[in-house]
Amino acid sequence: MNTSQEETIRTLLQNGFKRLSFEDPTLETQYKRFYFDRHFQSAIMPLCIGLMLYLGFIIPDSVIIPQLLDKSILLRLIISVPGIFFLAFMKWGPRGYYQYFVVSLMMCVTNLSIALLGYWAAHQGQHYYQSGSLLVIMLTCTLAKLPFIYALTSTAVMLFTYILIIGVTSASPADIFMNNLFIFLGVAFFGLVSNYHHHIEVRRNYLQDRLLSAEKVTLSKEKDRFEHISNIDQLTGLYNRRFFDQEYSALWKQAYQQQTPISVLMIDIDHFKQLNDRLGHHKGDDILVQVSSYLQDSVRKSSDVVARYGGEEFIVVCPSLDNTESMHLAEKLRQGIEQLAISHPTSDKLTISIGVASCTPTNMDKEAQEQLQKLADSALYRAKEMGRNQAACA
Repeated sequence: MNTSQEETIRTLLQNGFKRLSFEDPTLETQYKRFYFDRHFQSAIMPLCIGLMLYLGFIIPDSVIIPQLLDKSILLRLIISVPGIFFLAFMKWGPRGYYQYFVVSLMMCVTNLSIALLGYWAAHQGQHYYQSGSLLVIMLTCTLAKLPFIYALTSTAVMLFTYILIIGVTSASPADIFMNNLFIFLGVAFFGLVSNYHHHIEVRRNYLQDRLLSAEKVTLSKEKDRFEHISNIDQLTGLYNRRFFDQEYSALWKQAYQQQTPISVLMIDIDHFKQLNDRLGHHKGDDILVQVSSYLQDSVRKSSDVVARYGGEEFIVVCPSLDNTESMHLAEKLRQGIEQLAISHPTSDKLTISIGVASCTPTNMDKEAQEQLQKLADSALYRAKEMGRNQAACA
């Protein structure tokens, strides 16, 4: 979700909304997809129950209007059989927003059949059947989970059907017709109000969920950013010592499990204190950044880990490199720094000294990991004793 849409959602939640449609067409499309996926399937069971009740009324038909039983059975089957196939299609067939229209049509046709039964029964002196439309209206406005516009249109069609078939034809006495009509209007009004508030609430919850999800994503990104910052040395951009210790332990474990070698390179900038004293800390920081960038670019990016270990000290851990290979890498790094030709106040150019230590882990002891680092540090000390600008292997 982009910032603009997030701001739109905040505004809608703050100011409220009465229209059952979002002005942002993208947001409205996303909501419709969400509502259909979340609520449409839940309407299948109530519709199935309604269809079973509709068929079950054949039993009262046989008692109340036995003379119309054949018509009743035929009419109910004509409605129910396609209805069963449609409900099965809703459950297992491809989904689409058009299914709301089909449900609305099914409700209207069902109401039409009830109105016809009411018309026939009225001529037999029975006016009970007209109240069956109440159940269809209630099912349409509530349990069918139809969007408001579909519920409103369907209900209007049902009321018009009742007026046309029962009222215009004077199938029932005027007092019974008017009494039923006002009851129908009342049920339709309350059903539509319930439907309207249901959709308002669903839309509000949808916006709140979208906003909450966006905030969670933002918080997650911020957390990742802060974790990244906490792992990085702010001057050089290399990993700091704390993060290096974690990665070193993980690479040691991997080497132990796979029984492959692991190497540690301790790197120190030669005569860095004199450089800082002569040129100042600002220049010293610039040189640290240059050296760090070269080291990072010169190791295997997919496996090796480079970190700033101290003031002018760096450490590199190289999985799957033995003594010979790690010494080749150390010499490559030493020569590369020398070829950068960074000026130094007490010598021709800036150089580094490197201590190398390698082993194949035989256990997971923390002491063994620390021992390899100490060996690399001892080798570094020896490289300095031998005149600096060289690599020494433990």
